[in-house]
Amino acid sequence: MVLDVEGDQLLMRPEELGHLLGLRISSITMEWWFSADIDVVHSYSYDPLGCEIQTLWLDGLTRDQADTVETAVVAAATGLPTPTRAVIVDRRGGEGDPDDWDSVVLYEGERLPVIRDRVLVREPLTHRLLRSSPELKSEEIGAGLTLLPPARPL
Repeated sequence: MVLDVEGDQLLMRPEELGHLLGLRISSITMEWWFSADIDVVHSYSYDPLGCEIQTLWLDGLTRDQADTVETAVVAAATGLPTPTRAVIVDRRGGEGDPDDWDSVVLYEGERLPVIRDRVLVREPLTHRLLRSSPELKSEEIGAGLTLLPPARPL
């Protein structure tokens, strides 16, 4: 399902969605169904400057389900020809606002959000975040993305 600006579900064939994502012309919010009664909201934001940010809202999933969804999205993101600057993963349901990352990730804004969610970023943002919060641990995951987990465990 694709969600329109009012949050209504629009059924879209996978081929159509793949075509829209491949055009890289706009942001799209999707609703993926993990099972008959468990959904995941995934936002893909493309910037005309040639990069993208993906946001996952995984609250309500078990840890294993959240790991599965995150792994699939990260694998897809690392395989895209357009560089994914960040994947923001909200597993806690609103403790942080994933939209706070748009300015710093897409437009190199000055205000760095507190890492309350799992954040996968690429340079130079990785360096900026580690410099501002030296207590963070980092893990290279490939394709230029580095995982920066929150200060306290999820």
